Amino acid sequence: MKSIINLSLLLTSLQVCCHHLPGHDGHQDDHEDNNPREHQYTLSREQQGQKSPVYHKIIPSNADFAFRFYRNIVSDPDGKNIFFSPLSISTAFSLLALGAKSETHDEIFKGLAFDLLEIEEKEIHEGFHQLLYVLNQPNNKAQVNLGNGLFIEPSQKFLPAFLDDAKNLYGADGFSTNFSNPSVAKKQIDYYVQNKTNGKISSALNELDPNAVMVLVNYIFFKAYWENPFDTQSIKERDFFVDANTTVKVKMMHRKGYYKFIHDEDLFSWVVELPYKGDATAFFILPDEGKLEHVEGALAKENLSKWTQSFRHENIGLVIPKFSVSATYDVKDLMERMGVTAVFNDNADLSGITGEKDLVVSKVIHKAVLDVNESGTEAAAVTTMELRFRSAHLPPPLTISYNRPFLVIIVHLPTQSILFIGKILNPTKK
Repeated sequence: MKSIINLSLLLTSLQVCCHHLPGHDGHQDDHEDNNPREHQYTLSREQQGQKSPVYHKIIPSNADFAFRFYRNIVSDPDGKNIFFSPLSISTAFSLLALGAKSETHDEIFKGLAFDLLEIEEKEIHEGFHQLLYVLNQPNNKAQVNLGNGLFIEPSQKFLPAFLDDAKNLYGADGFSTNFSNPSVAKKQIDYYVQNKTNGKISSALNELDPNAVMVLVNYIFFKAYWENPFDTQSIKERDFFVDANTTVKVKMMHRKGYYKFIHDEDLFSWVVELPYKGDATAFFILPDEGKLEHVEGALAKENLSKWTQSFRHENIGLVIPKFSVSATYDVKDLMERMGVTAVFNDNADLSGITGEKDLVVSKVIHKAVLDVNESGTEAAAVTTMELRFRSAHLPPPLTISYNRPFLVIIVHLPTQSILFIGKILNPTKK
């Protein structure tokens, strides 16, 4: 009978916790201050001296994965807002791949859009390690905290090599968790999630399988202020056209100023860049009438570079809604559609974790929250994986009004990493 791994992805801060990792006692005090800024990610002298950081090699694949995952979500037309962190999901699965073998191993990397004939697995793990280091720098004005946590059943034996790699490559901390008491175990994990996401996400899992032996939590927290904030006096209630038959009243933020923008003729959409103070930016994408599905089908990483190179920088009027949205996804189902299947069934080979083919991932849940207001943006997310045993004075010349469904992409500029992707169909639905 296989053991359960519960994989939890938290978008707010990312830190890996593993049982009995070197330098950790495996216990978590309920009153412990889990400030993500306290965790130090380090680079070797060789890594610090590299002219082209290894993480540059994983950025294209991470972007490909982001848009592939998005298209799988929108293939289910449920009329809901969409928001998730592709970086949280890809980091969690890459960490899991440290213990994967054979077909399970190959499927995970293929699902994450990595071609192992073009990039070595070592470079992938080193790339994520460097990315964690850069994103978690405390002097970044745009706050990004990324980390992983492993909650492990103390009665089970895990290979030291897996635990060491999780700690050294993914900044893993470890917590001993008694899964035979699911309510207590869930409370411990939820406390960790709440702390790492600054309270944005209160629970990683609705329920915990008593047969679980490990829960992997991946979290990311993002908070940044607009470079040019909106005046609170300019916020007015206006119509938002959800579809041809539905109109809702929302608080709209207005601002006149210089922005980089473009009308992408190939994508049939307006794109406006709203920079944050520091090293992050947001692309707001407004499809032309009736072109939303076209945009979703054609969106790719190449669009980002094309926009950056073709932007006009002019004085315009900008109108966007003030909103808060949240979303929860069954990542297991979505990853299976993308060809990652072995890790979820009795063919799973995660023998790099325990030394035996006795683990299977039973559940992967991703939760994300986004708040956009006149000051800036705050976002968080969590992914959970469970393993079990087998069984101006003049009016501007142009006003771009986001008063119908639109998309938003949040990017960390130094690494060109896509932190979050969202689609706002109805800003009044949280």
